[in-house]
Amino acid sequence: MKRFFLLTVTVFFACWAFAQEQGPLDDFAANLASGEVSFKYSFEVKGDIPMKGNGTAALYGASYHVLGNGMELWCDGKTRWTLDRNAKEAYIEEVDPESADYLSNPATLLGALDRAFEVRSVSDVTLSGKKLRAVAMSPAVEDTGLKTVTLYLDGAVPARVSIVVDDGTETVFRISGFSVKEKSDAAFSFDIASLGSDYVVTDLR
Repeated sequence: MKRFFLLTVTVFFACWAFAQEQGPLDDFAANLASGEVSFKYSFEVKGDIPMKGNGTAALYGASYHVLGNGMELWCDGKTRWTLDRNAKEAYIEEVDPESADYLSNPATLLGALDRAFEVRSVSDVTLSGKKLRAVAMSPAVEDTGLKTVTLYLDGAVPARVSIVVDDGTETVFRISGFSVKEKSDAAFSFDIASLGSDYVVTDLR
């Protein structure tokens, strides 16, 4: 479940960056580094074990915060806190900036966009009566855990993302409320001391 929500953040920002047709990718990466990006999402997993849910996400540089389905991810670029509110469990991990695990390190993938994915096709489609532009991508490197990624744009705004992982399972994300703004005072770190004594905390650092 932890990797699933990390995948939400990682793949969304990666494919949205690739779909930009205004300016080079480096300019977009610089924009992310200087502004706080936030959005709401709902998702549906289509496979042997169907699942639905929704949540919110925010990202600023190497830091991010994801909430959804009882799970919380907090990362300040150096440390990652994963909270399972339902199970009352928390994990603390050190983030390796040199890691090539793109599913668990969104910042690393963002810096490797130009070599991690390749755009295969761009086409106009109609979904639910709405005209969208579909940008289909596939990994250009090994061990991403992904098979294909397709981003659907409503004008310049991301509307949905279809992700197919190596085992063939497809997850469709629907995006709303996408915005980029100056960094707020909201912290991306988590105070583990704020949890009750009934939580099991595992420190993996």
